[in-house]
Amino acid sequence: MSRLRPSSWITLALLAAGVALLLAVQPYAAGYGHFRRTLLAELLMQWKDATWQHGALVPFIAGCLVWRRRDEVARLPESSSRWGVVLIIFALLFYLAGFRANSFYCGYLAMMTLLAGASLWLQGLPRSRVLLFAWLMLGFMWPLPFLEESIGYKMRLIMVQTTGFVLNAVGVDSLVSGTALQSMPDLETGRRAGELFSVGIAAPCSGMRSLFALLVVGALFSYFRQRAMWRRAVLFSTILPIAIVANMVRILVLIFAAMAFGQRWAIGDAEKEVSAFHEITGIVVFLVALVLLQLASWLLNRACSGLGFRRARVVSRQVVSPAS
Repeated sequence: MSRLRPSSWITLALLAAGVALLLAVQPYAAGYGHFRRTLLAELLMQWKDATWQHGALVPFIAGCLVWRRRDEVARLPESSSRWGVVLIIFALLFYLAGFRANSFYCGYLAMMTLLAGASLWLQGLPRSRVLLFAWLMLGFMWPLPFLEESIGYKMRLIMVQTTGFVLNAVGVDSLVSGTALQSMPDLETGRRAGELFSVGIAAPCSGMRSLFALLVVGALFSYFRQRAMWRRAVLFSTILPIAIVANMVRILVLIFAAMAFGQRWAIGDAEKEVSAFHEITGIVVFLVALVLLQLASWLLNRACSGLGFRRARVVSRQVVSPAS
């Protein structure tokens, strides 16, 4: 990237020191306790949870994205935008509001706004626009546990009901009860309910755990596979249904394995620990999701190609018809 002026380096150093102070030094919120933790301490604690582990990789991903476009940024003129100062002031006020309200989420948004304002102030709008996607990717590093509580149970119900419908459609009689799924009793053979399989869709199996990681994967996939912004947005919007389908496939794999090799081997003991096969099938979610993302990208390209071909024919007819 192009060399910065000495004054710009001093400003950048001061901003970096300020971000470090607000993020890692200043005690910010208490969460559910009576003591305050810094934003960095909260991040490190949340990243230990499997649902948010991907957040630890996001800063490195964003850094690689910035490095990848360094030459393109260097070719643009260096400037400064007053809107950057406005955003910085707004971010500091929002940071203070979150401190007083004891809310980590306000701190997360304040730090994102502060980075955006610093970018606009130091290098201007053209360069900041090029690095917009890297900034958006940073949004995935902040844990949002309230989403698990608000939509996690709904996703579990969708998962159970959809899986039960598929099993009944292929001839495997199953019974849905809340967030549990089990085989139906068979009076002819004397088989009891749940003897073939009995699966309780717990919170980790609802799809929420893989959904947030798949959002990161889907954003990167959409960014590199599509060029137009609207096509990237369309492809990214398919992540939620793809996550549901991918998790449903995993549950079906577990159920059919339980029918073939037994409940304990395929799923494990719910009261103690899950089986090794249960853990390994976690990779199925990402494999199926990548295949479906590739399929969605291919269908989007075909649809756009067909639309472009039809438009070309209409234009050619409009050009030829006056001469004829």
